[in-house]
Amino acid sequence: DRMMKNTIFLLLFVFALFACEDDDSAFDPSTEGLEIKFTPVAGGAMMHYNLPNNSDIFAMNIRYKDWQGLDVLKACGYSGDSVLLDGFTRSQEGIKAQISFVNQNNEESGAMEYQFSTLDSAPWSFFDDLTVRSSWNGFQVIYKSPSVVTGMVHIFYLGTNPLTQKEDTILMSSFPITQQGDTLSFIQKQERSSNTIIVRTEDFHGFRVRQEIYPDIDAFRAEQWKMSASDFNDFGLSKESAKAKTGVEYLFDGELKGLERLIASAYEDKDSRQGTEVYGAYLAGPNAYRKPMILDLREQKTPAWIRIYCLYPILAQHAVGQATWGNVWIGSYEDKVPCKISVYGNSTSSDPDDEGWVYLGQLDQAPEREAVTKRWSRLTTDLASAPKDVDDLETKNPIYVDIQFPPVNNKYRYLKVLVLDTFDTSREDGINRNQQEYFTLQELEVYVKKD
Repeated sequence: DRMMKNTIFLLLFVFALFACEDDDSAFDPSTEGLEIKFTPVAGGAMMHYNLPNNSDIFAMNIRYKDWQGLDVLKACGYSGDSVLLDGFTRSQEGIKAQISFVNQNNEESGAMEYQFSTLDSAPWSFFDDLTVRSSWNGFQVIYKSPSVVTGMVHIFYLGTNPLTQKEDTILMSSFPITQQGDTLSFIQKQERSSNTIIVRTEDFHGFRVRQEIYPDIDAFRAEQWKMSASDFNDFGLSKESAKAKTGVEYLFDGELKGLERLIASAYEDKDSRQGTEVYGAYLAGPNAYRKPMILDLREQKTPAWIRIYCLYPILAQHAVGQATWGNVWIGSYEDKVPCKISVYGNSTSSDPDDEGWVYLGQLDQAPEREAVTKRWSRLTTDLASAPKDVDDLETKNPIYVDIQFPPVNNKYRYLKVLVLDTFDTSREDGINRNQQEYFTLQELEVYVKKD
């Protein structure tokens, strides 16, 4: 019995001895010189630090729990001076962090407790400056973004599932939140008069952060509004010619690419060097800049946009010399194509000088030759894409640009169109071949909101 007691006492003494030795050898460096400061940021906090000047310290560990209560470990060392403590969605205060030192043997010191605060994360604050609004044939999502950017956005609308034919959420787009923000336009294939839009955000771990629903967003479905020469008044600007096939009638004849010109070019007398005088287009001038053209929609409509077309590149010389309007074209077409146009609406008056005109929208492209590759009509000089014959022309997409108007429910009967400038494509010789300010349109279409 006594021997058993002695043995137990001896074992306890040995354990105590080892425990004392462990205490003596535990990694417990001085914290003198340690500086720690927390700055709240979106989705977390930035921890700024200065480690003690101690060769025993290799690194520092920071432990905390994220917004889901999951353990997070961050490590930092002498090579830096800050570390991001992320993993949060909402702004919070009093989040506890345990901070400890680590030596070369990966032995860790006892922990010191600190507290920090956070700001709303990008996936949460995304909604603070978010606009979901109507757009033609769909909707727009406009957002600005915080300084620290993390997370994904998913855009849905309530539509018909094509597989089940039942109402379902239809995904339109998924994208990461970007620092500069963005304006996104969505055109829907499913035709609906109004929409319910669902915007959902998640963090980069795939966890949903926030969702908001935006009901009754007017879809502003648009349709082409049939126009004819009798609905158009340019107060005598049009250069009418049956021979050259120019005039107001060609502005609304449905021929968008230059079929008349292609057919005529097959019979061009190359020896006469007069070029092909046939255009099948509208030609206005001289001094046609800033002169009004009035479109009568015949009833009150919400205008959506006007679409203007230019000639498809056709392997034919443009008219010069004694050819009809040769003194207008002077062998050059692209410098008669508009680059700046303003459009106005009026509910009651077709008088261009009436005070009731409301600005609707504009085309505004640089006229300079240096910007020629960006012009909407650039394909008109791309002879490599010129059609070989009529059948080939039918396979080509027309060249056009839309001048869009705001999706608001204001109705107008009359539209006023002012061409302010055309592209300056003067060649290397520097000669301006449109000093008299002519312009041409292959076709003009009007689109309005469906009632």
